[in-house]
Amino acid sequence: MRIIDTSEFELFFKQDLIFRDVDWKDSTELFDKISTILEDKGYVYSTFHKAIKEREKIYPTGIQTKSIGVAIPHTDPKNIKQAFISVVRPKKTIGFSPMGGSSDDEQIQAKLIFVLGVKRDGLQVKVLQKLMEIFSNEDIINNMLHAQSDRELYEIIRNSFHNIYKDI
Repeated sequence: MRIIDTSEFELFFKQDLIFRDVDWKDSTELFDKISTILEDKGYVYSTFHKAIKEREKIYPTGIQTKSIGVAIPHTDPKNIKQAFISVVRPKKTIGFSPMGGSSDDEQIQAKLIFVLGVKRDGLQVKVLQKLMEIFSNEDIINNMLHAQSDRELYEIIRNSFHNIYKDI
């Protein structure tokens, strides 16, 4: 398996795809809004909106960490024009069905949502592994939850990935 270097991995993160304190009431509104933004910015094809909603129904992405709920919705690379990771920190939690569960299970109340747009098959697993490492670090999570600006949130995430990659 190919290891991604830090500079390549950072190509996913764009400050204009950080959305802090948005007032989106549920995952449907999140997918509607984020799909429009991503399509307008040239990151995804028009098929993305339908694909991410359908995939979330079949393969839910809610995860309960030690301290908070997170979600990592994503879809097949064929719906992605340009790789990205969009970070959403809503004002109020957004419910997601638990990963490995079903829509009948109690929802995870996500305080952080990482919408993934990965173009290469196989790379999605590596990205998910790195995100899981971040989610297990209470200091990083706390810093992300208390970031006062989009730029600060972006820097916290960027630095977190740098620190993780030092260990590879």
